[in-house]
Amino acid sequence: MRSEYNRNNIRKQVRDTDPLPPKVREQYAEKYSALVEEGIKSLDDAIRLRPDYDDAMAYLNLLYRRKADMVGSEQERAELLKQADDLVDKIKVIKQKKLEAPQQPS
Repeated sequence: MRSEYNRNNIRKQVRDTDPLPPKVREQYAEKYSALVEEGIKSLDDAIRLRPDYDDAMAYLNLLYRRKADMVGSEQERAELLKQADDLVDKIKVIKQKKLEAPQQPS
């Protein structure tokens, strides 16, 4: 929806890091909020079962960013983006630990 908006508004482009314009945000939330919420719940469950599940954290990071595109409050958007950034940091730590762990023979 961001790309479509940018194609239709050449002089008023919205970067990937910018909040969506209100009308586009509302349409985006209406169309995808249930799917994003379901994905967040499923990934939270997966991480609860396996706390070092870095792939689930990577996808959860992306869903938090999508959810941030759906909220109108700048504070709520900032909190969601911080959660996403915190997951990226956690993923880096987990991946580093995996690299440092001795490999078990197959």
